[in-house]
Amino acid sequence: MSAERMFEFIPCNETDPWIETTAASAEVRQFARESLRWQAQEIIDEVLDGTDPGEELARARLRRCVAQNPGRPERALLQQLMLNRDPQGESTL
Repeated sequence: MSAERMFEFIPCNETDPWIETTAASAEVRQFARESLRWQAQEIIDEVLDGTDPGEELARARLRRCVAQNPGRPERALLQQLMLNRDPQGESTL
């Protein structure tokens, strides 16, 4: 799910004053996607570098999510977070 789709529900009656052109808006959206991808990859790398034996199951799940979403770390991380939710919608991390 893209960041744009995730936040469609947030009402926004004002446009950002510093975005004046459609081209600039497209560039900002592209930057946001790339930034999200980079941040997700950083989180994944940090988790996979862990050595706590109690977290091995989470690392194995994350590896599977990464393998199922090659080149899309933001999707892999989202999938991992969704897998770790309990029935009440709270994270088990």
